[in-house]
Amino acid sequence: MSLPLLIIIVSAACLIVVCYMGAGIILHPPNMSRMEVFPEQFGLRYEKVFFKTRDGLGLSGWFLPAPGEDADGRTILMCHGWGDNKGELLKFTHYLNAHGFNLLYFDFRSHGESDGEITTMGYYEVIDFEAAVRYLKDQKPHLVGKLGVFGLSMGAAVTAMAMPDHPEVRCAVLESPFTDYRRVVRQWAWNNLRVPYFPLIIGTLFFLRWRVGQEGVDAYSPVNFIKKISPRPLLMIGGEDDALMKERDVRRLYAAAGDPKQLWIIPEATHAKCYQAGGLEYETRIVNFFKRHLS
Repeated sequence: MSLPLLIIIVSAACLIVVCYMGAGIILHPPNMSRMEVFPEQFGLRYEKVFFKTRDGLGLSGWFLPAPGEDADGRTILMCHGWGDNKGELLKFTHYLNAHGFNLLYFDFRSHGESDGEITTMGYYEVIDFEAAVRYLKDQKPHLVGKLGVFGLSMGAAVTAMAMPDHPEVRCAVLESPFTDYRRVVRQWAWNNLRVPYFPLIIGTLFFLRWRVGQEGVDAYSPVNFIKKISPRPLLMIGGEDDALMKERDVRRLYAAAGDPKQLWIIPEATHAKCYQAGGLEYETRIVNFFKRHLS
């Protein structure tokens, strides 16, 4: 075998291995958060819940009832990000409970305490969203009449894709959503690995489709769904310094949404850190949004 041919074969083999491993990173987040945050650490009253998806996975959650004097049925479904869990989201959103909202936190498949082997960042996670809504409809039907959603990062993207099929959801806050599946994979790979789109990301997405067994998994993008949410209100939040879900992409998704809608780009906020940068104004805006639209 000639040396040039050997180099080509070895290079092709390396490319295949790298792309296969790249798909594995999407399916198995490398920095998966551990379950270290629980409601009792904040003195919150809650019940553990468990419900099944229509494809047979068990999802773990917490239901935090609103304080007695404020319990008027307003409820928010809380959707965490890729590689995180319900506890990580609880840390900076539990203040909503004190303002009179019931909160249902749950772990998406393969995250936290839920079942599952892979995450797809949307394609299968809309099934998890559906299961959470169905849990409320079956177990707490009196709360579905005033139901909103708070979604962060992947959770925001899943909310944007799932809401058109769930008219019972009256409004949503979407923080740091991605706009396009392939774009966010490309951006993450460049930020963390300095991997170019061609040929590595193209190959990675090929192996992603193959490993998941679904041709459309990488075409499942919020920008294709969000317009169908209107006329239900949306509050979209982005970070000015977000290197993953960049401001231009959040603005693109916002432009694709129908009215009524609001956009807030928080100065100096990085990815999933809008709460830290926004401070009291962050809490106030979100509380007021949900009070206005879940009244």
